[in-house]
Amino acid sequence: MTNTNIRNSKIQIENLYKSIYSDLPSTSIKFEENSVVIKHNDENNSDPATLEIIESNSEYKLSYWDGYSVVETIEHSDLKKILKIFKNTAKKMAKNLRRFSH
Repeated sequence: MTNTNIRNSKIQIENLYKSIYSDLPSTSIKFEENSVVIKHNDENNSDPATLEIIESNSEYKLSYWDGYSVVETIEHSDLKKILKIFKNTAKKMAKNLRRFSH
């Protein structure tokens, strides 16, 4: 089956999350009907680092906030391309969390 939406890609995204964030227990992943969010659970930051994909009308919007100053937003109609960008951005977010989290 071809992964044509976020719901059909859930296992792939969960496995990606587990492989990248296994040593970062202060993170969580949340799936909803048309979105997936990886979040840093930081009590000291009211606007913590987040990475999300939102699906709307066969378009995908990836948003990344590093929790301090960097915002990235990418829109694309190809889920495969968005998931590749999601993977690279998830790695970047995890690297920053390892470096700057207490």
